[in-house]
Amino acid sequence: MNRKTKSYISAGLLAVTLVVNALGAAGIINGSSQKEISDRYQTLITPAPSTFSIWSVIYTFLIISVVLLVIRAKDAYYGKVLDKISALFWMSCALNILWIVTFSYDLIGLSTVFIFAFLIVMVLIVKRLGEIHEKKRFLFPWTFGLYAGWLFIATVVNIAAWLVKIEWNGFGIRDDIWSILILLVSVLLTFLVLRDTKNPVLPLPIAWAYFGIYNFLVSPEGFQGRYTLLQNTALLGMVLLIGLAAIQFYINGYKMMPGDNE
Repeated sequence: MNRKTKSYISAGLLAVTLVVNALGAAGIINGSSQKEISDRYQTLITPAPSTFSIWSVIYTFLIISVVLLVIRAKDAYYGKVLDKISALFWMSCALNILWIVTFSYDLIGLSTVFIFAFLIVMVLIVKRLGEIHEKKRFLFPWTFGLYAGWLFIATVVNIAAWLVKIEWNGFGIRDDIWSILILLVSVLLTFLVLRDTKNPVLPLPIAWAYFGIYNFLVSPEGFQGRYTLLQNTALLGMVLLIGLAAIQFYINGYKMMPGDNE
């Protein structure tokens, strides 16, 4: 398959994905929006609603990236991007759609499987982009770093929502203690993924999510400051994640990726 065809397929699948996301957000797929379904399974690590505005940022960069792939498919670098990530990107679009549909139908367990697979595919894309990175080519590492980072926290929250749905008792341990452990382990997992991908953008949307978690914990619409230790853990996690991004940026020579130094 030639590169131009790959770029058109990517653009078409992205368009379908955006339409399905819009339908899910509007509650058209099954009569309930994603927010309404999420509210049924409220967890202590669900970010404030305003936090989810990051999706518009991610999709804006994604649209720009795919448009450039279509326009500049014959360019050597963009051609390498198409060859390296097209199949994975198509898979990510399919998994995104499956996640939206299953979540909209309140199939939280199945949606968790799809979003976890979605996350794995996105991390593989970030890793492959790092392998072919060229000097001053920051758009794709930025776009997919944001995407993968946000999907990481979305996956964690999806798992937590599923545990709420099945009424898991947490082996008798309090919900706030479990939530603290989840936030700390998530920072550790982010560190491990960052070591492999070397993309300093990846921890930033996770830090944004931690800030959103903190906001909901202290807000009158949320938990009204009842979980002080968890609130502080969310803030600590945010600082650690920003620190991880800064350290990786330093290791990369104050560049987006190590290849920028070449």
